[in-house]
Amino acid sequence: MNKKNQSLQDVQIKSVFALYSNGQVKEALNALEALTKDYPNESSLYNIRGVCYKAINQIDASVESFKKALTIKPDDIMANFNLGIIHMEIGQLDSAVTFYEKVLKLNPNYSDAHYNLAITFEKLGSLDSAVKSYKNVLTIKPDHFASHNNLGVLYKDLGNQEAAVKSYKKAIAIKPDFADAHNNLGVLYKDLGNQEAAVKSYKKAIAIKPDFADAHNNLGFLLYENDQLDLAAKSFKQAIAIKP
Repeated sequence: MNKKNQSLQDVQIKSVFALYSNGQVKEALNALEALTKDYPNESSLYNIRGVCYKAINQIDASVESFKKALTIKPDDIMANFNLGIIHMEIGQLDSAVTFYEKVLKLNPNYSDAHYNLAITFEKLGSLDSAVKSYKNVLTIKPDHFASHNNLGVLYKDLGNQEAAVKSYKKAIAIKPDFADAHNNLGVLYKDLGNQEAAVKSYKKAIAIKPDFADAHNNLGFLLYENDQLDLAAKSFKQAIAIKP
C-alpha cells in the first residue's frame, strides 16, 4: 500500500472511531462494513468492529470480529486483550487468562493486562497469582491506586493484616478521595480492634461518598456493638434509603 492510500485509510479509521466515541455505534458499523471490503486485511478495522458489537451487546459478533483480527494478525495485542475482557465478563475465566497471558508475552509492560489478569485470578481463587499480578502492575505504575487497594483486600484474605493496612494507606496517599479504600481500611481496623480508627475511616468514606451504603451499614454495626443504638439506627436507615 502506498503512502497516499495508507494516509487515506488512517483518516477513515479515525473517522469510524470518532463515530464510536460519540455513541454513533450503528453508524460506525455501517462505515466499517464498507471499509472492511476496501481493506480486508486491516486487523484494526475488525478490532474496532468487535468493540462496536460489544457496545451494543452483540457478544458473538464481537468475538467473531476479534478472532478475524487475529486470523489476519495473530500477534494483535488489542484483539487478544479484548477477547480476554469478553471471556472474563462471561465467566470463561481460564480462557481469559490465556488471552491476557498472550498479551503479556507480546508486551510484558502492558499494565492493564496485568491488572485484568489479577482480577481474573481473584475470581478463580488463585490469590497468590493475583498478588503477583497486582505487584506487576505496581512495578510498571507505582501510583496505580486501585491495585494498592485490591492488594489490601487480598492481603486481608490471606491473613496478612499489616500488609493490608500498608496497601490501603498507599492507595489513600495516592488518591485521598478513594472512598472504597477508606471503607476497607475501616473494616480492617475493626477486625484489629481499633474501633476509633474504624469509625474515622467509615466517616471519611461517607464524607467523600454520601451515598456509600456499605460504609453507612458498617458504621451502623460498629455503633450498635458499642450500644450507640440511636446513631446505629440512623446509619442503618441511611444505608437502606440508599440501597433498599
